[in-house]
Amino acid sequence: MVIRPLITLLAASLLAACATVGPDYRAPELAPAALPSAQADSFTAERPVANWWSQFGDPTLDQLIADGLAANPDLWIAASRVAEARAVFSERRLDLAPHVTLGAEQTRSKQAVPGAGRVETEVDSVGFDAAWELDLFGRVRRSAEAAHADLQAQRNDMAAMQVSVAAELARNYFELRGYQQRLEVARKTLDNLGETQRLTESRWRLGAGTELEVQSSLARMKAIEASLPVLETAEAQSRHRIEVLTGRRPGTLDAVLVARPTPALVKALAIGDTTQLLRQRPDVRAAERRLASATARVGVATADLFPRVSIRGFVGFLAGDFSGLVNGDNKAWAVTPSVSWAAFDLGSVRARLRATEAQNDGALAEYEKAVLAALEDTENALMGYGKRQTQLLRVSEQANAARRASELADARYRAGASDFLTLLDAQRTQLAADDALAQAEAGVNVGVVAVYKSLGGWGEADVDPTLASVGHY
Repeated sequence: MVIRPLITLLAASLLAACATVGPDYRAPELAPAALPSAQADSFTAERPVANWWSQFGDPTLDQLIADGLAANPDLWIAASRVAEARAVFSERRLDLAPHVTLGAEQTRSKQAVPGAGRVETEVDSVGFDAAWELDLFGRVRRSAEAAHADLQAQRNDMAAMQVSVAAELARNYFELRGYQQRLEVARKTLDNLGETQRLTESRWRLGAGTELEVQSSLARMKAIEASLPVLETAEAQSRHRIEVLTGRRPGTLDAVLVARPTPALVKALAIGDTTQLLRQRPDVRAAERRLASATARVGVATADLFPRVSIRGFVGFLAGDFSGLVNGDNKAWAVTPSVSWAAFDLGSVRARLRATEAQNDGALAEYEKAVLAALEDTENALMGYGKRQTQLLRVSEQANAARRASELADARYRAGASDFLTLLDAQRTQLAADDALAQAEAGVNVGVVAVYKSLGGWGEADVDPTLASVGHY
């Protein structure tokens, strides 16, 4: 009598195997990215290498980024989230099959029996219990689909974090070199002004100069000395940031990050096919996968409007005496089909459905926001790099002219053909121009970093293969 309804339920489940309720996900259509600045002479359509920072030819930078990608705490956090999402997906996928457990149970009771008084009884059992939801309306399948999309989103989040760590390390490295260069300019200027100070004091003692010249020179020296602590603080902060990004404590890389020249990378950058930008950016891919997950969860909530059919079963041994439990006479089995349905609570189910639909709308808006942000970020980075190159050219010309003017003013002052204020103004102009040149050179390199970060750093095929090893269900 039990087998017939079981067969009926199994047949129904097979017939309804394709009756997965809820919307079927389709990725939004993506028009090719149109980036006007990508057509500038500052760029080429050649595909860049994944380790774009190698173009700088700086072994220190190469090692720092390698260390950061291996030891950055944010990447370890991202990796743990990938592992968590992978485990959740595995669990949801296994929900498609029956769950079988091995158990043993002993029940002892004492109760009144009519005509026999109080009777003590014992029931012992050992065997396999099984439970299986037939998933007639796709609730379990949609749950697995959502978990799989979540896993893919976390993988892309980790790829985005890799891009961010590499870019942040490179940016802070070039800012550090810029501060070090500005400090060198300021200290060199102080040395030159010290010589000028001695000259003005000597001229004043000989009656050829004035106290105004001496005090003006001294004031200029003190102004530059006052700027040194600010630059030293900024330099130390950049160094500390690099150390933390590579998983180290502040102060551990002082010997590695000593000051040295770092020329600007002025060339046409290989940026590949920018029309495919939105397929390259891991943050956009992550947003799209979260949209897929939210859509699948609408299906999960929709399935709750329908009955949930399950089968529980037992195969094992059942007896009233544990000593003789496992023998042929005590074999037992049981099959228990069950149906549950929120027939009188559909209002709550529909409310949850509306909530998941609202979450899906939000995920779509987040995806569209990610697309627009990617386009804005990339266009700004491409345009900025070209403008920084132009700025560097002009500032370099300014610095050369200011340096020559300072040399001429110094020669004329020493020869008595020009007053001190002319010399002081020329020295002030040279310092400002050399400082601007150091900032412009660092700015060009930071602009390179911004370009490759905006392009996604790595293409989809360049993502760490350990993250791409998750199979489909």
